[in-house]
Amino acid sequence: MPFVWNTTPVDAVTAGMTGYERALYQAIYTICLRRKPEIENWMKANAPWTDRTGNARQTLHVDVEAAVDRIAMVLAHGMFYGIYLETKNAGRYAIVTPAVDHWTPIIMADVRAVLG
Repeated sequence: MPFVWNTTPVDAVTAGMTGYERALYQAIYTICLRRKPEIENWMKANAPWTDRTGNARQTLHVDVEAAVDRIAMVLAHGMFYGIYLETKNAGRYAIVTPAVDHWTPIIMADVRAVLG
C-alpha cells in the first residue's frame, strides 16, 4: 500500500503548533490562577509598613488578565495612597516590586516544568 498524504506537511505542522500553543497558553493561565491567592497572601504577610487602619494591607490584590495573545498578572494596591507606599521614602514601604522579584522565578519554574 503506497504512502499518501491526507494533508501537506506544512499544514500538519501548522495544525500541531496551533494545538501546542493553545495547550501552553491554557497551562500558563492555570499556573497564574493557581499562584494568585499565594501571591496575595504573601504580599499581605510581607508588606513592610505599620498598619493604621489595615485598609492598605487588606486591599492588596492580584488580577489575572487573559487576552488573545498574552496573559498578565497585575499586582496592585486597592487604596489610592498605595502609589505613595510604593514610591516614597526610596521604596521603603514597597511591596509590589518585592513581590514581583520574589514570585517571577517561581512562576517561571512552573512554566519550565510544563515545558520540560
